[in-house]
Amino acid sequence: MPTIEVSMNDLENLIGRKLPRDIEELNDVLQAAKGEAERIEGDRLTLSMEDKNRPDLWSVEGFALEMRGALGIGKGLPSVQMKKSNFTVKVDIGLRETRPYIAAAVVKGIKLTDEIIRGMMQTQDKIDGTYGRGRRKSSTGLYDSSMLAWPLSYGLGSPHENAFVPLGFEEKMTPADIIRKHPKGQEYGSLLASFQKWPIFKDSEGKVLSLPPVTNSADLGKITEATTDVLIEVTGTDWPTVSNVLRIMTVALAERGGQVFPVTIEYPYSVGGSRKLITPDFEPRKVKIKVDEINRLLGTELSGTQMGALLSKAHCKTRSKGNVLNVLAPAWRTDVMHWADIAEDIAIHHGYQKFEPIPPALPTVGAAAPKERYSDRVRELLIGLKMQEVLNFTLTNTNDLLKKMSMPAEKLIEIENPVSSEYSVLRNWLLPGLLRFLAANRIHDYPQKVFEVGDCVVTDTIAAERSRTVRKAAFAVTHDKVNFTEMKSEVESILRNLGVEWSISPQSHPSFIESRCGEIKVKGRAIGFLGEIKPEVLANWGMEMPVIAAEIDLETLAPQNAEQA
Repeated sequence: MPTIEVSMNDLENLIGRKLPRDIEELNDVLQAAKGEAERIEGDRLTLSMEDKNRPDLWSVEGFALEMRGALGIGKGLPSVQMKKSNFTVKVDIGLRETRPYIAAAVVKGIKLTDEIIRGMMQTQDKIDGTYGRGRRKSSTGLYDSSMLAWPLSYGLGSPHENAFVPLGFEEKMTPADIIRKHPKGQEYGSLLASFQKWPIFKDSEGKVLSLPPVTNSADLGKITEATTDVLIEVTGTDWPTVSNVLRIMTVALAERGGQVFPVTIEYPYSVGGSRKLITPDFEPRKVKIKVDEINRLLGTELSGTQMGALLSKAHCKTRSKGNVLNVLAPAWRTDVMHWADIAEDIAIHHGYQKFEPIPPALPTVGAAAPKERYSDRVRELLIGLKMQEVLNFTLTNTNDLLKKMSMPAEKLIEIENPVSSEYSVLRNWLLPGLLRFLAANRIHDYPQKVFEVGDCVVTDTIAAERSRTVRKAAFAVTHDKVNFTEMKSEVESILRNLGVEWSISPQSHPSFIESRCGEIKVKGRAIGFLGEIKPEVLANWGMEMPVIAAEIDLETLAPQNAEQA
């Protein structure tokens, strides 16, 4: 959970109400904003944010805004008024292949203190490190806008030109020197290392504002208590993330009494269907909910009017039309993606303490599902063949699933905000995980025989979720004398013991040697494949010993036998 440290006095001033100093009493109040007080030391309050999907709450300003609604001080959809401006950022076409997106806003008339500045830095660091995925998807820069010569340019430059003084240093350094010597360069330089030219942010006089996403300049990119006008700039590789972060940071400064001025971004390529974007965009998020569905889900008997009153505390605006509520949620609410998210807001502000637990009307006895019993039967058979079971993560990456296996490109179920590129997609077959395991154990004695029984996720355009979970079994054997016949006998042994009639016919598969691969069929339906892995696939995994393998779709095989398993 993200943790932030704030001043109690500052939080109370922003909310407009005194808060309890007793932690238990305080947590009763803070739970409406999904926050929990870990400790209070003098004026310092350490808050643990329970919702990882609410980066708008990771600043004292955003948290106070949420609390005002929960306490009934400032309800309804907040309006962020934007003044007219001529601020412009021009983008170089070469950035499309490196770090293509930028969004910006200017907030004027802010009275900054050391406390506020430290809070801004804390928020920036939390969002860039988590929601921005270590500055890859997004990174934020703050500048003294009054010192800039507009229009600004977001371009590309050689690592050995555009020298400037980075934050924390006193001498000019080229971007290449910054990557080698600056602490932030050493930490984030890998994000730029694969490119010949690097992003550079400059004003119209050629002064460098920053080297995104690494560090700002020490003059234009430094905020002090004398700063009254702040430029917020967000760059990144994912447009929704970039635009969301700008909204969050802009609202935080607007909460300090600043006036927001939009910035026009002139792109040489299309972003969101346009080449000229005015940022930030505070268009509310629109969700339709049905009153009866919400009541059925929550076990309540609330009217549409009552739901609207509760959602007003969550800073939402509603319009009732019969059984339907049209909900407008704040633009910076990145967690609002489904009507269930609105249902959660209703439950929170209705009060969890009002929900009474209802025991089941009938006693039930737990038992393994037929599919689980069938899977266990398959495991027993594989163990009987002297194979060792392994368990791999369901999350993996396209390199393992496709490239290393010599598979053609195909649509996979991707994670929208992966913690790591190593775990960015859901696996659609098990065999790559077994090869990864064998590759990691190639220094150990042979033969090695491993298997896995587990779930895979495949695309399905007919299903409501556009995906389907499939139970599969895969097994692999490696030693110096493996051949197709050995794997065929292993497969036949398993199918014979499962009591099914099967056939094996020749098949071509990108991961297997031609003419040494077969398709497994039961009652005319394909349920899997087996064969000898191609040498080039083994080379991709750094393996020298030959491998034979098979994979079976238990979802297809099980229905006719699951009840007898």
